[in-house]
Amino acid sequence: MPFYELKDVLGIPLVNGITIRAIYGQNVSVSFLEFAAYSTIPPHAHPNEQVGIVEEGALLYTIGDETKLCPAGSAFVIPPNVVHSATVVSDKPAKLIDVFTPPRNIQELLKFTDR
Repeated sequence: MPFYELKDVLGIPLVNGITIRAIYGQNVSVSFLEFAAYSTIPPHAHPNEQVGIVEEGALLYTIGDETKLCPAGSAFVIPPNVVHSATVVSDKPAKLIDVFTPPRNIQELLKFTDR
């Protein structure tokens, strides 16, 4: 299916009030993440290269040994297998778009769920 309405893509609750919606191509996946205020995504790594774009809010992002404040309008690149984490640094939610190549396996994302 080449066309999507993002409002119709199932949101999956991850951890700490973070929700993800994802669409998949043959060689790429795109995730739309909503982070609750002050939420965190724990340190993790994956074999996919990741490009992230902060649409709203601000996060303190750690990629490898480097930490930087990433407000709306910021972008970052995470090489494959590099440990990274993020924390929303305000009382307002944050929204991100993440692009993965090869596509990120949804089963990997479920390990972060609160279930």
